[in-house]
Amino acid sequence: MNKSLSHKLLALALLALVLAFAVMQVEWKVRERQAARDGAVRAIADQYAHEQQLAGPLLWLKCSEPRVLVQTDEKGETRHKPIVGDCSRTIRPSQLSGQGNLEVSERYRGIYKARIYLAGLKLHAELPAFQAKPGQRIEEAHLLFGVSDPRGLKRIKLSAANGQTLTAKPGIPGGPFEQGFHVPLDVAQLASGLKLDAELEIAGSGRLDWAPLAENNDFSLRSAWPHPSFAGQFLPETREIGTSGFSARWRVNDFATGGDRMLAGKAGTWLTTSLGVSLVDPVDAYTQTDRAVRYGFLFVLLTLGGFFLFELLKAKPVHPLQYLLIGFAVVLFFLLLLALSEHTGFAMAYLIAASACVLLIAGYGRGLLGNWQGAAGLGAGYGLLYFGLYQLLASEDYALLMGAWLIFGLLALTMYLTRRLDWGRAGQALPKPAMETDMETGE
Repeated sequence: MNKSLSHKLLALALLALVLAFAVMQVEWKVRERQAARDGAVRAIADQYAHEQQLAGPLLWLKCSEPRVLVQTDEKGETRHKPIVGDCSRTIRPSQLSGQGNLEVSERYRGIYKARIYLAGLKLHAELPAFQAKPGQRIEEAHLLFGVSDPRGLKRIKLSAANGQTLTAKPGIPGGPFEQGFHVPLDVAQLASGLKLDAELEIAGSGRLDWAPLAENNDFSLRSAWPHPSFAGQFLPETREIGTSGFSARWRVNDFATGGDRMLAGKAGTWLTTSLGVSLVDPVDAYTQTDRAVRYGFLFVLLTLGGFFLFELLKAKPVHPLQYLLIGFAVVLFFLLLLALSEHTGFAMAYLIAASACVLLIAGYGRGLLGNWQGAAGLGAGYGLLYFGLYQLLASEDYALLMGAWLIFGLLALTMYLTRRLDWGRAGQALPKPAMETDMETGE
């Protein structure tokens, strides 16, 4: 390889490193803006209500019973000391069914938005009859409802099967939940079992979960939100998703949840066994921009390689500073994409940023090619390249396949165009720019 070509390739390698650093800065800016958006969403949730998990009802019994404590002293003598032991327990419903409707809206802080909801829930629970063992004394009986963020509780209406209205009180007097509300019960009601109907309105943001604590659980949910992401340990048994919203139904029993053991798997205010839905944004501008920036270095290489190929085939010299300006035009595309997507949505932002950069490169290429026809062809080529990138971003499942074929096609095109190029002499006969020739001759 001749020295001229070696020096050119070395200069392009250094330029590629500089531009790769610039792409990394844009990627850092994407993450910074995404962190700012997440902070705004958290701030809205702090003032409204966080993600919600609803659990219950559970029957909690405060129980005591006489016991004998056996003690052995240093002399080996045994003493029996009567004490009062704790036999408190939690009883899960035998049947629990629920229907819910999720009304989704948006709140803004600056240019950032958070999705909030108001869930209207109707629950029906059947709790088994209970009889204390001989010697046991039931001191208190409560129905417990766990709510991860009680600030979201807007309305509570409870009634027994006999039409008796039950009164809910804030806080949890005992049992597995840390936050929520409870309903005091008459201990005499426990002998015949209890059927409970509840109507709740609960506000939250981002996600709604429900803990299937009963032996048999049947829960259905519907909403006008068209982009649900089903969360938790159980997918819906049936679901329908369309432009008008979604509906889903879960049926879960003890064999799936592990029965009483699920109450021991508690993490903070959240039960680890749950089902629910997240309100995701399918066109999250920051996620898609971040994915686009990951192809940034590839775009830089393709751009530098394209102009280098043009330089070799057309025998027209391109100065390293011209390579640098063209490369920065590619980097600027990703920065424009980030800035515009915060205001217009990703698709429109991509169209505007790509159009601006294609026109910029084509206009600059006019000076290199010397005519508008060649500049139009250059712009069309880069327009196709940006179109290909958008297809990669839109087709997430086939991105690898499409990307591999795109690179293969570009490589094949390069090999075809350079099939007759003498690489040993490439770069030796590059003419000097006209201005430089005039300066040497003094004309």
